[in-house]
Amino acid sequence: MKYDILTDTAFFRAAQSGDADGMTANYGNFIDKVIEVCGCTDGKTVAFATLVYTEIELKALADEGSNGYRLIEKAIAFLTDMQKMVEQMPASELKSMKKSEPSLKWTGGVANLVELVYGLVEMGCVNDGDVTIGNLGNQVFGLFGLDPIPYSRTYTNIKSRSVQNGGRAYFLTEMRQLLNERIDQDARIMRGR
Repeated sequence: MKYDILTDTAFFRAAQSGDADGMTANYGNFIDKVIEVCGCTDGKTVAFATLVYTEIELKALADEGSNGYRLIEKAIAFLTDMQKMVEQMPASELKSMKKSEPSLKWTGGVANLVELVYGLVEMGCVNDGDVTIGNLGNQVFGLFGLDPIPYSRTYTNIKSRSVQNGGRAYFLTEMRQLLNERIDQDARIMRGR
């Protein structure tokens, strides 16, 4: 887990821009993410550091005259209470929350998985389009037992590829082609019955 995972949320971005409506709309998702962090699957120290980091960043945005000040204060109070909970969490409870070995293993290139994540975000088919690259990337990488990476760096490399066969997203282009070939093959088999 990255220590800045909570600052890569729609709520935090809305707080940065002073968008009170955006903060209100995304507050529940932010709280859900805080609770997920407090599951300590990456360890108590990482969870605590993530909460402290986010609290400090939010305090820097808290200006009494700003839009959404009350929501920022509410989020800070929640983070503080969750820090206390994580501090007091017994070791026996942490052991039961450890991640199990993933049953799926990604055997393709990391750039291919990043292409897939960016494609899913662009399609808007996860959480009705209300998901960040970092959040979805962490979930997808975690599904395959991979540690999160700087997705934007890999995306920059994808953008700098030369345009071949109609696009830079080689993996998604090849996936589309292979899926269409399989569908065509299945259709031929069905017609032959």
